[in-house]
Amino acid sequence: MFWNKCLYQYHKKYGGSFLGGEEDDGLLILTWKDRALAVDLYRISGRYGTSNYVQARIPVTLAKPYKLTVGAEKALSGGVNTVLKAVPGLPDHAVLPADFGFPEVTKRRLIRSDNHPFTKLVLGSLDLRNALQACPGERLEVRPGPGEEGLHLITVTTAANVNNSDWYLGEYEFSLLSEEERVRVDQRIEAEFFPKMDRFLDLARAACGAVTQWAM
Repeated sequence: MFWNKCLYQYHKKYGGSFLGGEEDDGLLILTWKDRALAVDLYRISGRYGTSNYVQARIPVTLAKPYKLTVGAEKALSGGVNTVLKAVPGLPDHAVLPADFGFPEVTKRRLIRSDNHPFTKLVLGSLDLRNALQACPGERLEVRPGPGEEGLHLITVTTAANVNNSDWYLGEYEFSLLSEEERVRVDQRIEAEFFPKMDRFLDLARAACGAVTQWAM
């Protein structure tokens, strides 16, 4: 999907530090509220080749270890949630109870957490709920990191391989394109890639704001 070209063009508009070579290995590190916000491709090698997923990561410090997983919206998520909520003895990192609230984001997503009261506060953030609704195909995770400082990592990942989703903009050999064709490709990147990336990064930012808004 000529990832490096798309990400480099995004970098030219929004700044940050761009790292990338000839392959689709581009990494963009932006700064948000004195935090590093990194976005690149997460690769999984399988039997039928390599799958690429867009991922954004931002660090955060919390008072206690906290885990949260918000799965991508799927047609069956509501049914799966209903079944899991009825199973006794689930582990601490369990699905939210049926009466949790915020149905606009909880009904069609599989959401697990090891701290339901704090998650109630986190999902109480209107910015986060709006960001989740704007990104129905993304997965959000909050995980503790190493050390004793309360470091955590927020990760947003696309649910689908980018080559099989609306992130895919085709393949181009830029050295063979005319100047007019290159301008059209640049315009397409700005019209199609930029809005998706804006929403994607906004979800990471909103999650960071939500988990730091309240004391644990």
